[in-house]
Amino acid sequence: MSIPFGTVLYAAVKPIFKIYAIIGLGCFLARRNILSVSTCRDISDAIVTAIMPCLIFNNVVTNLKSSDIKNLGIIFFSGTLLFAIGVSLAASIGFLTKSPKRWLGGLLSVGLFPNISDLPIAYLQTMGKTGTIFTPSEVDKGVAYVIIFLASQVLYQFCFGLYRLISWDFREELRPKDEDDEVKVPTTPSPPIGNRSENALENEPSDHASTQSKEDQSSSNSSSLSSIQSEEDGDDDLQPPTTSQNSAPVYIYSKASSSSSRSRAPRRRSRGSSGAAMTKLDSISSMSRATELRHLPSQGMTDVINEYSEYEGLRSNELRRTVSVTTDVAAEPVEDDEGKKKTIRKQVIQFLRNFLAPNSVSLIVSIAIAMSPPLKALFVKSAFSMKDAPDHQPPLSFFIDIASYIGAASVPLGLLLLGATIYRLEVKKMPPGFWKTAVSVTAARLIILPIIGVGLTTGFYKGGWYGDDKLIRFVSVLEYGLPSATALVYFTAFYTDPHSDDHLQMDCLAVCLIAQYSILFITLPFLVVFTIKVSLNM
Repeated sequence: MSIPFGTVLYAAVKPIFKIYAIIGLGCFLARRNILSVSTCRDISDAIVTAIMPCLIFNNVVTNLKSSDIKNLGIIFFSGTLLFAIGVSLAASIGFLTKSPKRWLGGLLSVGLFPNISDLPIAYLQTMGKTGTIFTPSEVDKGVAYVIIFLASQVLYQFCFGLYRLISWDFREELRPKDEDDEVKVPTTPSPPIGNRSENALENEPSDHASTQSKEDQSSSNSSSLSSIQSEEDGDDDLQPPTTSQNSAPVYIYSKASSSSSRSRAPRRRSRGSSGAAMTKLDSISSMSRATELRHLPSQGMTDVINEYSEYEGLRSNELRRTVSVTTDVAAEPVEDDEGKKKTIRKQVIQFLRNFLAPNSVSLIVSIAIAMSPPLKALFVKSAFSMKDAPDHQPPLSFFIDIASYIGAASVPLGLLLLGATIYRLEVKKMPPGFWKTAVSVTAARLIILPIIGVGLTTGFYKGGWYGDDKLIRFVSVLEYGLPSATALVYFTAFYTDPHSDDHLQMDCLAVCLIAQYSILFITLPFLVVFTIKVSLNM
C-alpha cells in the first residue's frame, strides 16, 4: 500500500525541526559561554572516548547478524564512491572557479568528508518514533548502517592519513623563511596569545602566565587532533598522545582516544603537587573563572584557534626536521636511508595504532560478536539456543542496557557541539570571487551528490545488490545528501598561526559551512521525499 504524499512530506520535515532546534540551543549556549571552547573540547573527548563506543556496541550487536556481512561490504564500497566523487567534484570546482591556492587541501577536504554520523542518526531516530515510514527496529538497524559508513570515513581520514590534506595549505607558514631559520632552532617557542576570555580575566599578563596558559592549552589535545600531532612530530621534542578520530570533530567531531585524557593527567598532577592548599586555591580559581566567563563577550573563532592551534610546535618541529635531514644527507647518506625506514615503520605503527582507538575497538568487537551467533546470544535474544539469566534475559544483556543508556547521549551532545561550532564561525575577509567557489561547493555537496547517490543506489538495486532491503538504500542515499563535517574547523585551527591576522583558510572554510547549513533544511527533506516516493516507491 502506497504511503500518502502528505504523510511522507511531514515525516521528512519533522526531523529537521528537531535537528535545528538542538543546533539552535547549541548556538545559544555558546553565546552565553556555557558551552565554552574548552567545555566543547572536553565534551568531544567524552563522546569519542566513552559515549560513541557505547552507541556503536549497542546498535551493531543488537541489530546486525551474520547474514548482513554482504551489506557491510556494500556500505564500505558506497562510502568509498561517496568520498571519491566528492573530492573529484571539489577538485573540479577549484580548477573552474580558481579558488585560492592556499586553500586547495581545505577545499578537497570539504568535498571529501561529510557530516556522516550525527545528522543521519538523528534523522532516522525521529522517523522511527511513529513507525509510519520505518519501524523502530528498522531504524535501529539503519543506525548500525550509519555507523559502518562512519567507520569507512575514519578509515580513510585517519588510517590512510587524508586529514593531511589540510596541512598542505599551511606548507608556506610552516616552512623556514630563510637559511638562518634552517640552522637556528628556537629552544623555546613564543607563547601564543590567550583567548579573549582569559585575557579579560587575567590582571597580570606576565610571560610566565602566558607560557602557563599555552601549556594548559597544549595539554588538553582534542581526541581527533591529537592523532595529527602524533604523526607530524615523530621523534622530536613534542610527544603528544596517539589517537584517532570522530567529528569530527569531526570528530569532527574529529574527533578519538582515551590517551588524550591520559596525557593531560601528568601535567595536571605536577601543577597540583605543591600541596592541598594550592589544590584548593586552584579549584576556587577555576570555579571563579567559569562563573565570570559567562558574563564576558561570547567566544569566537579566535578563541577556537588559540585553543586548538599547535602552530608553534609544528613550526619548530619542521625546523628541527630540516636541520636533521639536511645534515645527514650531506654527511652520511646511509643514515638518511635508515631514517626513511624508521619513518615508514612509524607510519605503519601509527596506522595500526588507530585501530586501538575506543571507537575502532568497539566496532571491531561489536562486529565480531554480531557475526557469531553463539556470542550474540549472550547479549541479545536470537535463534541460537542459550540458557537465560534468572530474569529471562540473555546472560550478558546488562552490557547492552549499559551501552544503550550511555550511547543515547551521543547524538544530542553531538548536535549541541555542532551548534556551538556554527555559532563561532567568522568570516573576517573573503577572497575576491570566492563566492563562486562557495556556491559551487554547496551545490555540489547538497544537490549534485544526492542526484548521483540516487542513481548509484538505483543501479545497485537493479543489479541485485540490495535485495529487498529498502533501508540500506535509504541510508545510502541519505549519506550522499549531507553537508561537510564541522570537524574540519578544528583540523584547520590545529595548523593556524594564532599570531597572524591572515586566516584565509579558516575564512574560506567558514563561508562554505555557513552556506551549506543555511540551505540544508530545504535540500535534505526534498531528498528524503524523493527517495521514499520515487526510488523506494513506498
